[in-house]
Amino acid sequence: MKGKIEWIKVSAVVHSTESREKVSQAIANLFPFDFEIQVSEAKGHFGNPIEYLEVELKKSSKIKTFWENLLRLLGDEIKNLLETLEERIDAQNVLHIRIDKQKAFLGDFKLSNVDPIAIKVKLVVYPARKEKALEFAKELCSIS
Repeated sequence: MKGKIEWIKVSAVVHSTESREKVSQAIANLFPFDFEIQVSEAKGHFGNPIEYLEVELKKSSKIKTFWENLLRLLGDEIKNLLETLEERIDAQNVLHIRIDKQKAFLGDFKLSNVDPIAIKVKLVVYPARKEKALEFAKELCSIS
C-alpha cells in the first residue's frame, strides 16, 4: 500500500421534516463499533432549521475497521465506486462517497447523490498528486 487514510468523516443533514433519531440510526448502521455523533445546528437554504450530524474517525484501528465494514456493506456497489473513483477524489485528495440515507436506515447501502450520508476519506499519498491518490483508492477498494 502506497498511502494511508488520515481520517474519515461521516456526516448527514437532518432536515426539519426528518427525525434525528432515524438519521442517527442510518449513520449507526455503517459502524461496527461504538462512536459519538457531533451535532451542530444550522439554517437551511430557506432559513429552516437543520441539524448537521458528523462522526470523525482519526485512530487508524477505527479507520481500518470502518473501511473494511463499509466495503462489506457496499457489496456490489463497489463496482460502481471503482468506475467513478476519479470524479470522487477532490483537489485535496479527499475521496467522497455518498450513500442513500433513506436506504441506509433500512440497512441497504446504495451509492446516491440525493440527500445522502456523506463519507469523506482523506487519502495521504506521496507525492500528493491526484493520480497517486487514485491508485491508492483503487487499492483500498480492491481489498476484500
